[in-house]
Amino acid sequence: MPTSTEEMLQSLPPQHREIIVATYFRRRTTGEAAKQLGLTPATAKARLYEAMRDLSLMVATRTPEHAGPYRTN
Repeated sequence: MPTSTEEMLQSLPPQHREIIVATYFRRRTTGEAAKQLGLTPATAKARLYEAMRDLSLMVATRTPEHAGPYRTN
């Protein structure tokens, strides 16, 4: 199980990692990121949602006492 933020990002599928980088690290809107990546806005939003869901699960698994409402145990 990845433990650092960088390891978690690297463990995501490439299409999820690229939308996270485009929106959060490069501070683009999902519309701007979609255009840059050649995606429809709906596809960009779906990938961002899936990527954030996967990251949330990784964080929850790593630190269950701080998992909040997404806690799985």
